[in-house]
Amino acid sequence: MTRPLDGSRRQSALKFGALTLLIAACFLMGGASRADVKSLVVLQPLSVVCLAIFLADFRAIRWNVIRYPLLLLTVLAAIIAIQLVPLPPSVWTNLPGHEPFAATARTVGLEQPWRPISLSPDLTLGTLVGLCVPFAALVGFASLPADRTRDLLPVLIVGGALSALLGLAQMSSGVQSRLYLFEVTNRGLPVGFLANRNHQALLLAMLWPMLAVWASFPAEPRFQGVKRWICAAVAIFLLPLMLATGSRAGLVLAVVGLAMAFLFWRGQQAPATAGRWGKWLPGLVFGLGAVVLGAAVFLSRDEAVQRAAGMDLSDESRLEYMPTLLKITWDFFPVGSGFGGFDPLFRYYEPEALLSPSYLNHAHNDLLEVVLAGGLAALVLLGLFVAWIARRGIVALRRSDGRTTGRLARLALGMIAMMLLSSLVDYPLRTPLLAVICAVACGWLADTENPQRPRPA
Repeated sequence: MTRPLDGSRRQSALKFGALTLLIAACFLMGGASRADVKSLVVLQPLSVVCLAIFLADFRAIRWNVIRYPLLLLTVLAAIIAIQLVPLPPSVWTNLPGHEPFAATARTVGLEQPWRPISLSPDLTLGTLVGLCVPFAALVGFASLPADRTRDLLPVLIVGGALSALLGLAQMSSGVQSRLYLFEVTNRGLPVGFLANRNHQALLLAMLWPMLAVWASFPAEPRFQGVKRWICAAVAIFLLPLMLATGSRAGLVLAVVGLAMAFLFWRGQQAPATAGRWGKWLPGLVFGLGAVVLGAAVFLSRDEAVQRAAGMDLSDESRLEYMPTLLKITWDFFPVGSGFGGFDPLFRYYEPEALLSPSYLNHAHNDLLEVVLAGGLAALVLLGLFVAWIARRGIVALRRSDGRTTGRLARLALGMIAMMLLSSLVDYPLRTPLLAVICAVACGWLADTENPQRPRPA
């Protein structure tokens, strides 16, 4: 009886190590959304290797837990793959939005060959290949026993805290610092392992509820108090760094993240096990946090606060782009223009009044860009994803028995909501790192027993 048990433990340790390696690699190499980032040459093959490790023990994978998010991800991959299928000229030229490009070819005397739906098939293929990273993370989550998935939370917390520390070092080193991991990035700002300050702000905002939930997990009495004080110290440390990112969206996410952390802390703290000084911890955190926040705002004249206070909606260029974005979406609806090809397509549509030395690499409204690229099929898929989140969120909120799975499910619901909220003004899930974090959150949200229909023993 001992050998099978030891073998099972070794398999579990191997799969947990592979998933931890994948998450760590995403922190180091997956913080950018550009398709030409050199680190993807290492990250994507590594995710395939990790996927092979997970699939080696096929029968041990809890497919029933991830069946719905895995199905949605597979359907997304199918939609992208269909956009790469060559079509005859008579069909391609009659697709919505494609006629102007066919007319250009006729003008210069080019014979129309068989073409796929996507106007940028190379970029669409890159998007399809990029799905291997969140796909591997989702399968890796299901390959772990239910009691090991909670151990992924401190992995994410450590990675987020290191990103915050790296951001502090970047800001201290100046604009030309070699600590920035990507060539195209927000230099001079604490972006950490990411390339975009808005994405770093989202990661930092999600750390607060993650810290609150992890602090509530039971531990040995001598370590429980220490763990809570460490979480409180990290939470306070994140406050000035959040402001230093200069992200206006980050300010909104910070309010949401802090509110979630407060609710988790208040609802899950056990006064009897709080320790000698535990009863003073919430008040101390609030007081020190207010002092640190006030110092960051009034002494350093923080960029995020200045940008938010001086924001004029009439000068917000992203709002000026919206009519053009809606026109592109309507022109290509219901087939879409092809995933990954937003940049060259927008240059074709960009009005002269909006021309500038900078360019719009994405729509900065990822939900709209998904519909623009994928058409009706992507819109339906997006609606199904939101419906699944709502359904599983209701189940998670009804759980009040204090189990770890219930806590993680409620945390996951908040994290996914923050990612979707950020996607209204940005494109966080196009980075492999945040896509993997979303995959883990979907696993936590799915791995919750329905209180009215308990699983059989």
